[in-house]
Order: sequence, then C-alpha cells, then structure tokens
Amino acid sequence: MTVTIAIVGAGPRALWALEELTVMSRERNLALDVTVFDPRDPAVGSAYATDQPTHRLVNVTSSAIRTGAGTLDDYRGEGAELDPFPPRALVGEFLTHSWREMLRKLPEQMTVTHERRRITDLAELSGFNEILLATGHQQAELPEGMLDVYDGDLSVIAPGESVAIRGAALTFIDVVLALTLGRGGRFVDQTYVPSGEEPGSITAYTRTGAAIQVKPSPLTDEERAQLEPFREQIRGGAEIREVLCAASSALAGQPVTLADAEPDTDVAGGWRASIAEDRRPPQALGLAWRELYPQIVERVSFGREDLDELPRLLEPLAFGPPPAQIRRMLALHDTGILRVAGERPEAQHTINAVLAPAGIGPGSLEAQLGEGALQTDEAGMVSDNIASVGRASEPYILGHDTLSRTMHGVIPAWARRIGAVYGPKQVHGVPPLTGRLESWMSEPDARGLIDTYSSPVNVLNSAPVTRNIDELVAAGERAGVDVRIHFARKANKALTFVDAVNAAGHGVDVASYRELSQVIDTGVPGERIIVSAAIKTDEFLELALAHGATVSVDSVGELERLQALTRGRQALIAPRIAPDPAKLPPTRFGERSAVWAEALNHAWEGITVRGLHAHLHGYAVADRRTALGEALWLVDKLRQAGHAPEFVDLGGGVPMSYLDNAGQWENFQETRRAMVAGDHPPFTWKAHPLDTVYPFHQAPVRGDWLAELLASDEGQGLKERGLRLHLEPGRSLLDGCGIIYAEVAFVKKRSDGLPLVGLAMNRTQLRTTSDDYLVDPLHLPAGPAEGEELEAYLVGAYCIEDELIMRRRIRFPNGVKVGDIVAFPNTAGYFMHILESASHQIPLALNVARNADGGFELDRIDS
Repeated sequence: MTVTIAIVGAGPRALWALEELTVMSRERNLALDVTVFDPRDPAVGSAYATDQPTHRLVNVTSSAIRTGAGTLDDYRGEGAELDPFPPRALVGEFLTHSWREMLRKLPEQMTVTHERRRITDLAELSGFNEILLATGHQQAELPEGMLDVYDGDLSVIAPGESVAIRGAALTFIDVVLALTLGRGGRFVDQTYVPSGEEPGSITAYTRTGAAIQVKPSPLTDEERAQLEPFREQIRGGAEIREVLCAASSALAGQPVTLADAEPDTDVAGGWRASIAEDRRPPQALGLAWRELYPQIVERVSFGREDLDELPRLLEPLAFGPPPAQIRRMLALHDTGILRVAGERPEAQHTINAVLAPAGIGPGSLEAQLGEGALQTDEAGMVSDNIASVGRASEPYILGHDTLSRTMHGVIPAWARRIGAVYGPKQVHGVPPLTGRLESWMSEPDARGLIDTYSSPVNVLNSAPVTRNIDELVAAGERAGVDVRIHFARKANKALTFVDAVNAAGHGVDVASYRELSQVIDTGVPGERIIVSAAIKTDEFLELALAHGATVSVDSVGELERLQALTRGRQALIAPRIAPDPAKLPPTRFGERSAVWAEALNHAWEGITVRGLHAHLHGYAVADRRTALGEALWLVDKLRQAGHAPEFVDLGGGVPMSYLDNAGQWENFQETRRAMVAGDHPPFTWKAHPLDTVYPFHQAPVRGDWLAELLASDEGQGLKERGLRLHLEPGRSLLDGCGIIYAEVAFVKKRSDGLPLVGLAMNRTQLRTTSDDYLVDPLHLPAGPAEGEELEAYLVGAYCIEDELIMRRRIRFPNGVKVGDIVAFPNTAGYFMHILESASHQIPLALNVARNADGGFELDRIDS
C-alpha cells in the first residue's frame, strides 16, 4: 500500500515533517506519496524569502538553526564570518539547501511533490490518507486603509511623508529598516546618516505605548549553574510564577517580581538601559522565561496547565531582537525620525505590522476544525487523519516556534504515528526484515521447552533437509550430472541432521576429530564422509584411514604425512585446489593446480585419488565456473598420469534466502548506506555499519543456482567426463530447520535513557563470522500484549558493554515484559553453534529435536 499524505504549507516545519517521514519510510519500509501545497517557494515560508533585504535579521543565534542537513553554521562553512543573528535571507538559503538535501535523501519508495497553490478548503484534500496542516502564522486581517508590511507596496511612500506603524514588535523593526536602510541610509558608529529618501517621520503605536525589548545575552556558565535548581523545581511541579521570580532575582542580583515585566513607556530609555545592563529586572525575567521555557513547555503543553497572560507578558522580554537592531532603532530615534506612541497618530500612510495572534484564525483551515485554541494530542492529531503543527494550537501547546526543533516532539511523534498506523504490526527490526517461516515453527511449546531445558533452547527439525537435498539432486538430474551432498557438519552439531542426511543416502563433511568420530558412530559409511579440516592431526588421519573416509589433502606436505601413515592400507584423497589468485581472491586452502599436476604425475603407493576438492569464498556462479574449469584441467592431467578421479567437490557456498521480500532487503541496504553516509540517523548499536553480512535475500538460490552452474561449459564438462559433482552445503541444507527461544530477563534503560531488553542468552548463541543476524525476531508474549510501543536493543548475559544479541534496534509495537519469549527463526545453519561460548561458566544452550511422534526431545549430542 502507498500512503498518500497532504502537507499544507511548505515552510520550515513542513521541511521537518518531511525529514521525519523520510526516516519512517526507511525504518518501516513504507511507500509514501507526499504532496506539499504552498504558493511560495518550498522551505522558506513567508518569513525567509531569499530575495529580502539583508538588514532583516532573525532573533535566534545561527548555531541554534538546525535541519536534517546540519546547522546554519555548518552550511556557511569553516572560516565564514559568523554573525550570531544572521539575515533572514541567509536562513532562507540554508532552508532551501536543506529542502534539496531532503529530496536527495528520499528513499526509493517515497515521493514528494510541491504544488504551488493555496488550499482554502479541507474538502480539497479528501482523497489523502493523512493531512498535516503546517501553515505557521495565520493570515492577519488587514485593517482598511493600511499597507501590508510584506505584500504591500511601500514605494508609494514618498520621501518626507509621515508614516505610522501599527505594532512595535519584530515586524515593526523590519518596516523601519526597509524605509531607512533600505532607501540608502547608513549607520555609522551608531549614528544614522540619512539618504534623503526616508519618510519625514515614522511613529510606531501600540496599545500600551511600549515596544519589544532587546534580547538578553546568553547565560554565562555561572548563571547556567544558578538556574539548574529552578529547572528541577519546574519539573517537580512548583508554582511557575514563583520559580520565575526566584530565578530572575538570582540573575539580577536583586528582588524581581512580575510587576517588573510591565511595559516601559519610556521606550528609548528602556532600550538604552537594557543594552547597558541586560540583567536588569525586566531582562532577567525575560532571560529566566527563555531559559526555563523548555521545562515550562514540557509541563504545561497539551492543556496540562493554564498560564493565562504569562506568555504574552514575558515573550517580548525573552524573544526580542538582537542588540544590533535595537542600536539602529536608537540611532533613528536620536535623529528624530522614529518614535513610539500609545495612540495612532495622524499620518499620510499607515502600515500594519501586527501579525495574527496564536490560535485559530478567521477563515483558516483550522477554523474548519473548531473554535478557540486547537486542541490536539501529542502527535498533533485533531481528528482521525488530520494533524496540525502550527501556531493554531497555541497556547494549548507552547513552543511552536518556526525554526526550533527542541521544544517538543509533536512532528516526530506525528511521523511515528504514520509508521505505527501503516507500518508493520508485528515485532520487527529497524528497518524490517521479515523472515520466511516454516509451518512447523508454530508447533513447539516454547514456554514448556524453556521451563524444561532453560533459556536459550535450540529447537530443531530435520524434515526440511530431505527437501533441500532433493532440490539440488533434481537440478543435477535435469543437467545430466550426478549430484551428491555432503552436509557441512560444522554448520550445526546436532546429530538429528546427520541422521537425516544418512537416511537420504548422502554424506557428511567433517572438520574435526570429534565430528568424524560422532558421524562414524551414527552409522554413516566412510565412503560418504569427506574430511575437509584445515588442521589434521595424525590421530585424525588414522581414524579417517581406518574407516575409508576421503581426505581433502590441503598440501603436498600433508599428502606425504598421510602416505606415511598408510602402512599397507589405502588412503582415499581429494587434493584441494587453490584457484589462480589472478582470477579469484587468494586463499589459504589448497595448492595450485600445477603443483598438484606435478606432484601426482605418477602413482603414489597407498594413495587413491578419488576426486578433487575446492574451498571457495562467497556464492557467485562465476567463481565456481573458474574453479571448476581448473579442476577439469587437473582431472585430465591426473587421468593421463594413471589416476581415476570420480568427482569434483566444490565445497559449500550454496546460496539460500532468509527473506521472501526483495524490497525489504533493498530498503535495508539503502538505509544502511544512508546511515554510513550520515544521511540517516543510526539504527544500529553505536552506529555499527554492518558492512560484513550474509546476503539474507538473493537469487537465484539452491536448485536454480545449481542449474545455472551446470548449464555452463564447465558444468557440462562434468557430464562429458562422467564426473559426479559433490557439494558441501551447511546453511542452505539447514534452511528451515531451526529456531531459538530465549526468555526476556529484564526491560530497562541504559544510563543515558536508551531502552534495553535483556535476554537469558549470550551473543555467541546467535552469531556467525558476519556482523549480525538480519532476520526479524518473533515475540511470544507471556500474556496479553497490551503495553506501550518500545524500540530497544536486545542485550545478553555476558558482563561487557557491547553484549548485543542483535545490532539493529527492535520495535515491539505493543511493548515487551519479563517472562515473554523472543524467538529467532531459521537459525539452524551456523547461528546456533559456530561461535557459541560458555564464558562465565554459563552452560551452552541445549538442543532439542523433533522426533518421529511430532514431539521434541533432547538431541543425542546433548544426551
């Protein structure tokens, strides 16, 4: 399903929403089709157009302006002259760059389209699955006869005419500078030098006769420490007004009350005083409000508490313009051009510089949803599929600042809701990789098995082995080649699989003395055993000789050792070939074909060359064709020398696929690459790159893969020479044969708050030589699964920090609790045993196998 989403507004908050959707699309493997509606250029909204004058500054420091592309300071580059309060146009450039970066980072299954039109009725969006209103400030009503500050034509104001400005906040400063600096005036040493093109007078008027105050300078380290107890008091539920007054008193070094925040009608005097000493009581109140604002927002938002007029009183003191802008206003005041009044003056032109207040504006889309302050949940939802993340919900939700991403997580929560509603409902890794399950895997009584055999327990079923063998043999029959299978015993130590292979008339590949001894004891005849171990002691070779097992001799020196042990007996060998390193990666296994041809150019007493052997890396058909070509050349040489090899053994590397969904695997790989490149937040433990992993989805596999090999010239060379093809699959042969059950021992958080789920097992019990097991686990809850969603890392029993069972985060949509069981499917091939450890004296996992009656009992390897 493709989820269709409409976003109304293309400003900074829409950009944030799109960045969060990009994360969800990858982490839930969601197909998203997003349409953004805005008549303006994307990302910049109404406030950050790139063509506006550079004297319009933002009132936040550049280091605080951040998007998914980094910070504004990063964008400006090392060595750039950093103005702490940058021009709005520069912010717009950065936002435009960030929009392009967002589009560049889109996953394949997500599209974003920008439609340059205004939405005036929610009915226009009826065809979308989800709607997000990200319109920011509502459209202000323009009083009759007034010019609009941004859309009006200020050029109608002639030099020398009188101008009145309605409002004396941040927008008022933009107007004043447009009419002075924007008309050729200059500021020199805090003095204004007119150009002659200015209005004769500019009078700002407000209800109170007061104006916005200078932004207090940032906290010092000492002040930051002073405020820490007050943050805790806000979190702890203390009366907010009392805390603000106490914190302000500490900053000002004198008693401060809320009465100190009342507007100062001596505007110029207040400006001068606050620049000279920005810890005066009014500025201390503004600074305390600004610095404690995150804790206040967290505490009161979503209707938890009513602050009445407190925000209106303190925000002009906290979030005003930078000192540079106020100095310019003072310079204009000192020349007599600018003044602030409490009543509307007579003027030839009046400009509206009052923005619409927070809340639902008349005629807005939000007005079609309700009246008053828009009330939403923590994901911004107003109804089943409509969310709002703009100022329409203030003061119900505080902190909807255009550029800030730190006050609350409404937008990320909205994106996570999209992931929860439309993404996987079952437990899954991030991103999801849904394993292919065998029907029998639902049969075992997981709770009963853990209660009987402890956690973890390896549960095995050898029935799929016969099916997997038959698939390979059938591919050989269709190509006219006799295919024999030798189960790579190192893939799983359980004897149930040896029994299954033996019953099917095939053999076993062993890599140690104990493996060989156990296989012989189960009744596998020596002629169906190949000894491929890298290290072979004399005792090991003696056992192979005694039972007629074929030895894959790794070197001429090893062959000489084996011959010395024969003493009248006949040793069966398959010399191991090391293919040409110019064609395949260098290998530690075997000798070059020419070495074997020279060494075996005559008969060896006590030695019978039964076949040839190769140990190859990877799964590529092309590599096997190369090795097979060399083997066929050597077969011909050996036959000319009087030997009679019967087979070529290409070892393991028969591919299988754990996943049926190729799209999930492609999405995982794309997300992993994006994470490594820094284009996606880490989804693995400590941002582990997972750059060495098995191809959990691939094609062709098993029978089709073998058919492709045997259809080649080299494959047909086997048929032409009457040679058998031997294969030593481990993982592929055990496809569908095992599942691990582990009990949840704890659910907690790391010291930094990172969620952890502890399993009663250790990391070596689900690990191969690759970086991770990349199949989603299964969750078997002990009771109803009704908890809150949790994304956590699975950790194990060893007392080390990086004791990870899986390196991907795991999402539990309905939570997880102690006593639940987590299952890891299709793990019989290598994952259970190849690296298992009993460190800390913790016993190894026991292995239970399905018996003839359909029940499960301890495998003989543990009995």
